[in-house]
Amino acid sequence: MLRLTGFPLPDVGILTLTLLAGAAQPDQVTREGLDRAADYLQSFYSQGIGKSLAAGVVFPNSGFVQAAFDKPEFQYKRLAWADFVLRGHQNLDLEPILQSLGKDEYREMVLRGVEDSPCAFTGQPAYLRVSRDMLPMINGRGIMNFSPMGDAGLPVSDVILLAIHALPLGCVITQGALLAVESDDPALMFDFVKANLDQNRRFISLASQNDYDKFPNLSSYKTRLMDVLVKLFIEGENRRESHRAPSLNAYHFSNNGTSARVAIYALPSSTIMFVRDASKDEYATSWREIVRRGWTQEKDEADELRQKAPKLTKRNFIYEDLFDLPEKARNFLRTYFFRRPLEKFRKGDPRNGYSPFTDTDLISWNLTALFLKRIMNMEKSRIDSISNLGAQLAAYIEHQDNRRFLQILFKGGSYASFRTNLLRAIRDYAQLAPPNSEPLVTLESYVKIFEEGDGFEKTDWRLAYDLLLIRIFEVLHQSGYLSKAAPDLQADEETDEARTD
Repeated sequence: MLRLTGFPLPDVGILTLTLLAGAAQPDQVTREGLDRAADYLQSFYSQGIGKSLAAGVVFPNSGFVQAAFDKPEFQYKRLAWADFVLRGHQNLDLEPILQSLGKDEYREMVLRGVEDSPCAFTGQPAYLRVSRDMLPMINGRGIMNFSPMGDAGLPVSDVILLAIHALPLGCVITQGALLAVESDDPALMFDFVKANLDQNRRFISLASQNDYDKFPNLSSYKTRLMDVLVKLFIEGENRRESHRAPSLNAYHFSNNGTSARVAIYALPSSTIMFVRDASKDEYATSWREIVRRGWTQEKDEADELRQKAPKLTKRNFIYEDLFDLPEKARNFLRTYFFRRPLEKFRKGDPRNGYSPFTDTDLISWNLTALFLKRIMNMEKSRIDSISNLGAQLAAYIEHQDNRRFLQILFKGGSYASFRTNLLRAIRDYAQLAPPNSEPLVTLESYVKIFEEGDGFEKTDWRLAYDLLLIRIFEVLHQSGYLSKAAPDLQADEETDEARTD
């Protein structure tokens, strides 16, 4: 009976409506299922937490939130409104409803039976021409700016109008706004809607038990989105295509009358593919531990959910920083894979305590190489060259116990300084190596990693420098040498905290 439209807000509503109707797929929804969903939504929006959500976030000025309708003598008007917006699919005689509502503007909205008035989303016969009190993020009633054909409002079918009212329960409800997720993988999008509906029903139940009338303020909505995504990948890996990863768009919006707004967050398929691959096989142990140490929480969730105005503060910074990829890939890589952020964070941020010495067990070249492949599109030959050079330099440092050279590399500096110090190490190695030995660094590998041409560094040489250190630290940690050299290196780190490069 239902099918997706290709528009994010109606589609999230359709999937939510499918679940409320007790169906497994939109095309399995029956008229009886729509009736059950309408009954649930009427109860939800008529009191407590649902009424507050409608008034402040999604359906301002609708009949569900009219203060006059709270009076006993006008309760029939709220019932009429519920029939008007939730039960158009029942083909009711609209005349009694319109008489109860008592305004000509409602009568003028009716398009049922009017020829050449298709639904803007489905092409099916339209039911009403609606405005922002029934459909978020469009104009108010009577305003024709930006409206097609100069007609104020948008024509929608009865089922789409019901789905729009189901929409909020399929979203993350956070900070006085909704976060709706759209994906080119319908199954994944459906899973997101189900996870959100389950959580929102839990909050509705807790609100009833603890007598509060607003959804908890979930400040870390990006964390919530990524946490659900990772769990869905882990739980549904066997039934998903392994050769492709979907993209995700998240629409964070409020239809509040004085502060309507929308922000769009995109997770490209490259980021999702990285997260999916990092969560399994040989990467899983390192990735899960990095994620585990990225969690922070200011207030205990169980305690907060017993308060009158709950605020949920559980956040994971690595999850949230995934939304800045690929633009901030080097910052991400250095912060989470080398544990040495380029910037200082606010007080209480766990990233301020990251260190390649205390978190050495989290430094993984395999995971780093996956990131370079999925997010940064680095050539495999360059990745392999960096890996080989790092292993060679680590072996040289340990064999010669050349802590000074390791200190120089760790402290950093200009490209000219790095190049000069590396040439010295190559010279020292050649003096100590047996005759006819391979050089410490070949010209071909060095140029491939660091230079566009002789003496002209690549624009991303600092990225390559960080990668080299990641590989060196991993090898020296595995051999046990790093723990011996750590005190000297940590002293350099402490005296150079303000450095950024």
